[in-house]
Amino acid sequence: MQIRLNQKQNLHIQTSSDIFHLLQPAFLRQSKLDRDREHLWLMCLDHSQTVRTLELLGLGTQQTVLIDAMEVFHRALIRRAASIVVAHNHPAGSLKPSRSDITATEKLVEASRFLNIKLLDHLIISETEFYSFKDGGEFEKMQTRKFIMFNSVLAME
Repeated sequence: MQIRLNQKQNLHIQTSSDIFHLLQPAFLRQSKLDRDREHLWLMCLDHSQTVRTLELLGLGTQQTVLIDAMEVFHRALIRRAASIVVAHNHPAGSLKPSRSDITATEKLVEASRFLNIKLLDHLIISETEFYSFKDGGEFEKMQTRKFIMFNSVLAME
């Protein structure tokens, strides 16, 4: 499901806070029942880091959502994205990344290098706050790891 963005929304991304403030209204538009499930969002950006598209890629269970790197980058390639942001929520409210979240992000980072579509950030969001993998230093830890596995499940631990 692709989300329509209005002119008032900040479409130029400079910080993780910009990403959150763009995602939060889209997330809050979901019904209360759906907010009790994990969502996976994809934001495609151009070379000037202006948002081209925002779409809901997956709706999971209360504790997991499937993240398929091939599907993420397939969508990014179709939309001719120069960079992307992924985000998901933890319905229980915890913003702490699970081991599965970290593993899935590592796979996305490596695939982004291979395809030359920069993964700018991965956010875990709640209704009121967020955690940024980039700001949290997770991306720097991933710079030395080299592998690609195109399917993973995000899960709370």
